[in-house]
Amino acid sequence: MKYETYSRVFATAYALLATSVLVAAASAPFLAVLLFTPVASSWPLLVPTAPFLGPAVAAAHAVFGSGTSDVVRGFARGWWSHGRRAAVVAGVASGVLVVLAVDVRAAWGSPVGAVAIPVLAVLALLTVVTALVTLTAVVERPDVPVQRLARACLFLALRRAHFSVVSLAVLWVFAAAVGALPVPALGLLTGPALYVVWVGNRATLRGVRAVEEPELAAR
Repeated sequence: MKYETYSRVFATAYALLATSVLVAAASAPFLAVLLFTPVASSWPLLVPTAPFLGPAVAAAHAVFGSGTSDVVRGFARGWWSHGRRAAVVAGVASGVLVVLAVDVRAAWGSPVGAVAIPVLAVLALLTVVTALVTLTAVVERPDVPVQRLARACLFLALRRAHFSVVSLAVLWVFAAAVGALPVPALGLLTGPALYVVWVGNRATLRGVRAVEEPELAAR
């Protein structure tokens, strides 16, 4: 029993560390702009590179879901199978966030800003949460179009908001760690952070069939 326990612990640690490295490598263009350029002036480059995040996250979720010991092959398979749909999710989400950020900048300091900025901030959080859940859904339900998945994921993310709050909190802590110590945080914490998000998303998606069936019946 002790050997099996130690073996399972080491296998899990290896999978999380390997996933961290693979996600960082797969999203290298985005990370290069984020970490090695002045974001205040180079932020337009984040928009075309943000779609790289989608396939990397989806591939990590595919690894967690398959439970395979061959992390590299499982990651590559997940990236190849779900990369296109995941890139669409990440690209649309990044575009929406840019529009919301521009609106916040325009409303900042104006009388309407006191009302508009909180609303825009809530919309930004909903965009992030919906994208996160949808990136898991594209792996769990490859047979469902992305647009329908996104609608269902928005509803489920609101319905099970406690999972969404946990995911956002984990990503907030992860982002703070990356800001303080980029290389160690990316190498050690990416896999564990995405694993926590994946667990919450799987719990959120338990009702995805119940959401889809009324839509199919209506059609």
